[in-house]
Amino acid sequence: MFIGGKMPEYALLNNVIDYMEEHGRTYKSVNLDIDEQLVQEINVANKTTFTLEQLEKAADKCLAHEWLNHAYLGGGNYKGLQITPKGIGVARSKKRSDELKANRTFLKKTSDYIEEHKGLFLVLGFLLALATLGLKLTGYY
Repeated sequence: MFIGGKMPEYALLNNVIDYMEEHGRTYKSVNLDIDEQLVQEINVANKTTFTLEQLEKAADKCLAHEWLNHAYLGGGNYKGLQITPKGIGVARSKKRSDELKANRTFLKKTSDYIEEHKGLFLVLGFLLALATLGLKLTGYY
């Protein structure tokens, strides 16, 4: 689920990476708990409105993809989570991709828009040709 163009799993991973870089810590020494405090922290940092349930689902997805793991047993599903090297790579790759996408030239953005919506342009072209044919057959053209 997207909110404001952001996906909660990347917001979660980026929150951990930002904390690591801000405090000079490695991924092995940073644990996180999915709770209301984390929800508020992520929402303030990203200008989003994620709910606790959305971040829990995002954590489930991160766990399934091995972007997060449990640092210790007995903490429950959403306590004592730790980012993995794979999670760091995915988050950095997504961040870099978003930066490159944001810094495209006008012509590149236009080209990408056309490429992403080429089906729509084909339909519009077909309808235009059909309308022209209709006008030609009825004698108005």
